[in-house]
Amino acid sequence: MRSAVLIVALLTIVAGVVAPVAAETPSVADTTGTETTASFDDSHVVAQQSALERSPQTDIFIELHGDQSASWRIEMRYELETENETAAFEEFAREYEAGTSNVGLDAALFERVSDTAESQTGRSMTIENATSTAFIQNETGVVVLTFTWTNFLEQTDNGLRLGDAFSAGADQTWLTSLRANQNLTIQTPPGYAVSSTSLPLEDNAIVIEGPRSFESTEELTVSYVSTGGPPAQIPWETLIGGLVAAVALAGAVAVYVRRQQGDEREPPTGSDFTSGADTAHESDQGPMTEPSEAVVGPTESPDEDVDVDLLSDEERVELLLEQNGGRMKQANIVKETGWSDAKVSQLLSAMADNGRVEKLRLGRENLISLPDEDDEDDEDGA
Repeated sequence: MRSAVLIVALLTIVAGVVAPVAAETPSVADTTGTETTASFDDSHVVAQQSALERSPQTDIFIELHGDQSASWRIEMRYELETENETAAFEEFAREYEAGTSNVGLDAALFERVSDTAESQTGRSMTIENATSTAFIQNETGVVVLTFTWTNFLEQTDNGLRLGDAFSAGADQTWLTSLRANQNLTIQTPPGYAVSSTSLPLEDNAIVIEGPRSFESTEELTVSYVSTGGPPAQIPWETLIGGLVAAVALAGAVAVYVRRQQGDEREPPTGSDFTSGADTAHESDQGPMTEPSEAVVGPTESPDEDVDVDLLSDEERVELLLEQNGGRMKQANIVKETGWSDAKVSQLLSAMADNGRVEKLRLGRENLISLPDEDDEDDEDGA
């Protein structure tokens, strides 16, 4: 009976995660919650269900891909404060993973949802590679469902768009709300950046914290544009190093040519004429050693002569980091460049994917650093 009570509580939370689908498609509550509640009617249900719902946490992660598919991961966590609750969850977990439990969060629900989305979008959709796990971690019961939803994204002339897969018809969405302690994170496809959305953006990902309601698919629409894909086959470090070497060589050659031209044009010092004996003496002694600065390129810091208008956005960020000791807070980069928070967030995420910068989360701040900065610290600490 205690296992049944726990399942009732689970279903109550699931009904809040995925709201009713279209009229012709049964909702979570229709297909599971109502029947289960009727089957497990007991005087102890209300009290025990209330205890299990003290602090349920549900996190929905959707990782988008360039092939229009989406990898879903839904995690539901329940605080287990008594031995009875722990034993009940263990029994449920065994049945859930064995596939013998006829209740709980499963891929069948999303297969019905995807059928509705397919009819609304006209794109063929399937739910693939579904896995269901349940376990206890640090006195918390965890239920995890993962699957891949094909053709979840819409292909457009400018890139990809998210939104119509949430449609339940008549401009309504099957994901009508998120409750308190329910969060939704949608990760941008690799090689893409968000171009327009009304949803909150954090580190190039959509992050929505409940409670939040959605009255139409427009409120869940996000447009993505390609950022050009992965970097070219020639690494940036090699390209930049080659350019620096070429500039240094060109500077040394220019200095040498100028000095040679100056020697040809300027008369010798000390007298207007030089005898042949004097010339021969100088030849015997060999060429005079020039001052060190004559054979060395300019010693000024290259940063002082850099025209930032000629730099790409990535190069400007790298220059700022170099000028600030290799590390800066993301907020300071926004302040220094004058760019928007969204642009800086997208740019830094793309640079991090390409290995040009590293990001460290400090509370609600992001610390941005050059990769070599961390390597040097490791060597110093060794």
